[in-house]
Amino acid sequence: MKTTVIGAYPKISDEHQDLRRALHRHDRGELDSGGLSGVLDESTRWAIGELDWVGVDVVNDGQVRWDDMLAPFARAWEGCDRGPLERFYDNNTYFRQPVITGPITTDGRTLVRDFEFARGVARGQLKAAVCGPLTFATLAEDRHYHSLEDRTLAVADAIAAEIRGLGAAGATLVDVEEPALVAHPEHFAIARAAIERLAATGVPLALQTYFFPADPLLDALAAFPVAQIGIDVRSRETHVLDKLNALRQTVVLGHELEGAFGVARDLRRRFESSVPSVDDPEEHVLVAERVEPFERRRAPAAHVDRDRRHGERGQRLEDRIRRKEVGDQSERVGRTREPAVGLARELDVTRGCHHCRILDVNHPRACVA
Repeated sequence: MKTTVIGAYPKISDEHQDLRRALHRHDRGELDSGGLSGVLDESTRWAIGELDWVGVDVVNDGQVRWDDMLAPFARAWEGCDRGPLERFYDNNTYFRQPVITGPITTDGRTLVRDFEFARGVARGQLKAAVCGPLTFATLAEDRHYHSLEDRTLAVADAIAAEIRGLGAAGATLVDVEEPALVAHPEHFAIARAAIERLAATGVPLALQTYFFPADPLLDALAAFPVAQIGIDVRSRETHVLDKLNALRQTVVLGHELEGAFGVARDLRRRFESSVPSVDDPEEHVLVAERVEPFERRRAPAAHVDRDRRHGERGQRLEDRIRRKEVGDQSERVGRTREPAVGLARELDVTRGCHHCRILDVNHPRACVA
């Protein structure tokens, strides 16, 4: 049994304020870019350590350096600038809109340095992540390409170069975060053509959709050349649980922690009774849970696995959850609809918060100096 997370780990917690302080010092001119980079590295080390400590088998780098899902690419690519803050779909998080000013080009090394650093820190398997081409193309302001198709495929070529760079650096799985696919199912054909260009790199991909129900596209998703399909079953009403046998890929289900166990039980019952073509339901269906900082997590003690696979780590986590000072961070920072996408092959406490922005307006109230 394996566990993983998808998306960005929260940049701060009550116990970890170094990055917040460093960003404010950098804004005031008291800390140079080299000093800030060192703090970002240490925050990445901290985030990966949290994931390792709780027993997550396949981790990412926490995306600590990502201001938002589009920022690493809009900042690094030729032909792109960063524009104004815009609302990220219907969430209370924001992103800086990419502005496409010319042909998009990249050397394919935008994420390589950070991945290599994280690979030296992570104890177990490390995976990478990129923005989905349709998501980037639909959220960007285009001053160069003449159609959505041309823009999306140009972005796909750039992302494919980034994936090749990650593959050369040792990445064995890359999450492609593509909420636009389910937000705009009318662009399905464009999205598939773009994903085919990413798949041509030969690096296994996990196509992660969220925020919107995947019901209209469920049958068509089976044709995507990816190893995993992520589906959000918590943000809006959906009936995908009745149709999962339509997918040939490993299925990743995003759900809140408190509902994940019931979902998993229901899935096991459904698969055992109605999907004879799947030899092992737990090989075909993965339950995903959202993440909040481990220090601020409130969950029933029964949700903590204390068997031989986690041993003392499970006991320590349960003890922390029981402590009186553990509160509900969502009440402090406001409830958002981040992609509740993590990947849990078993019912563990793996979760992942998404797009925590400390600067500009998109930062938790607790971050404000």
